[in-house]
Amino acid sequence: MNSLQLFITAHTAWSIFILIVLAGILLLAGLIYYGFSNPPTEEEKKKTYPGDELLGGESNRMRGTLVVTVNTPPEKVWPYLAQLGQRRAGFYSFGWLERLFGFHIYNTYKVIDEWQNMFPGEYIFYHQAGIGSEVKQARKDSHFSSLSDSRHPSRVQGAMAFVPPLGLEYFAWSWNFILEDAGPGKTRFFTRCDAVFAPYTGIRKALVAFFLGIPSFVMCKSMLRTIKACAEGRKH
Repeated sequence: MNSLQLFITAHTAWSIFILIVLAGILLLAGLIYYGFSNPPTEEEKKKTYPGDELLGGESNRMRGTLVVTVNTPPEKVWPYLAQLGQRRAGFYSFGWLERLFGFHIYNTYKVIDEWQNMFPGEYIFYHQAGIGSEVKQARKDSHFSSLSDSRHPSRVQGAMAFVPPLGLEYFAWSWNFILEDAGPGKTRFFTRCDAVFAPYTGIRKALVAFFLGIPSFVMCKSMLRTIKACAEGRKH
């Protein structure tokens, strides 16, 4: 191979690399826009919701709140929340992506009567191995709150303790769902996630936000929109 051919080959390789990097940047930017678009109001972000107290007063807390307005009353939205879980109706998000990462999740878009038993002590499985969160509060047509804490693993049969990622000493999160009456035939549907971990340093916070926060926002935004479509009768 002469020098000209080597130059062309190297130039082509660099061009492909640059295109891949640019595509990755555009994809990341699109995901961030999708996950963080149409945010709740500042008043809604500051409001206290059921489940906010599950992690106590720990100051090393990251919080994310998402919301969508559903054009049906809360009692039409609740049945889809009541059947969340890997062993039930799934999470109404990008199932193909969840399966790509090894989660055996298949979404069901209709209400199943035998899955309508959300109660404190119920365990919401995320993964077939047992990762998930335990329901701590549940009020039909209103809200439910769940918790996972690597310091105090759930004792529910089949539950698996979550191993703290990214070299953290511990990792805990609450995942809460709230339905608020927004006027005749409307519901303000919130999901809020709090996470606490240590060490709570700049680099660790950045890693948690990037590797856990962004994917969570994207998947949860898809979940909110899909449940909205189901409750409004636009998805079956």
